[in-house]
Amino acid sequence: MHGINVDTGILSGLPEGVARSKPASSAASSILRGPARPEFLRDETLAEIFAATVAARPDALCMTETGRALTYAQVDAEAEAIARGLVALGARPGAVVGLWMERGVDLLLAQLAIAKTGAAWLPFDADAPAARVAECLADAASNLLVIAPAFAPRARGIEVRVVSPAEVAISAGAPVDARAMGANRRDAAYVIYTSGSTGKPKGIVVEQANICQYLRAAAATYGIDASDVALQGASVAFDLSMEEIWLPYLVGARLHVADRKLMGDAEALLAVIEAAGVTVLDTVPTLLGLLPGDAPALRTIILGGEACPPALVARWAKPGRRIFNSYGPTETTVVATVSEVSPDRAVTIGA
Repeated sequence: MHGINVDTGILSGLPEGVARSKPASSAASSILRGPARPEFLRDETLAEIFAATVAARPDALCMTETGRALTYAQVDAEAEAIARGLVALGARPGAVVGLWMERGVDLLLAQLAIAKTGAAWLPFDADAPAARVAECLADAASNLLVIAPAFAPRARGIEVRVVSPAEVAISAGAPVDARAMGANRRDAAYVIYTSGSTGKPKGIVVEQANICQYLRAAAATYGIDASDVALQGASVAFDLSMEEIWLPYLVGARLHVADRKLMGDAEALLAVIEAAGVTVLDTVPTLLGLLPGDAPALRTIILGGEACPPALVARWAKPGRRIFNSYGPTETTVVATVSEVSPDRAVTIGA
């Protein structure tokens, strides 16, 4: 998965239809540029970002869900065991590993494990048809799929190696070292398939350099820090989830993972947001609008994915709370533009 023509986005080592996210041409005079922050562009990978937080905050809570709580050190140990097993099956820099599981802590552990191997993960929504999973895996030249055990009947007929995290985990052994296997900042971090303008799935490859730089820029923009609690409610097949999951990892905050059924019950979701002390909510305007009341602890709301109605901003704005409206296709690495919004001015997508 090395070598790219930045003019066309065609990547050697991947099938022809798979495009890698790339910067817009500097010749485009209509681009609205934000501040230049070269310090955010570093020689690092997602796994190294997580490892730095583990070293700094090993005993801090990393993720919680109903009846379960794990510190950064515990998450690291569990993901490391899965990563060892995945490496034994061929996961390494340049490979693509499918990820098809129900939302929850186990999914996040598997995602982190893939990141540790240096491979790119290819996520699927829990409800994705098996035919689409198979088509995308074939298009991305992937030969390994990580699933929840309950998904095994649905995965029959998919012609790759299919494993669950528990069956591959190797609890003892040396830490996985993706750098020693050749990982670098230009490797793919993840691949997300969109419907494409023709209806045929189109793979978007995002580099380690792009997503790591984005996370640092977003953390500075949104002001998220280690004291925050972020709700994880988006499907990992939706790149908004990168903000939900990896921004907290970067700063050492806590993720509270909401199950999929809860996300369809606005009243119950609001109760969970309040009970968990969620301070950061990253969501689409439609879902925010469905919540039946306020959540006083919320201090940061990040909106994207669809147009933001001014009335929604007016309803949720309050002293001490910041609301951001963001926009960006997957090809631009999660978000391309962002604006802090308030009731006293027009809602825009910013610069």
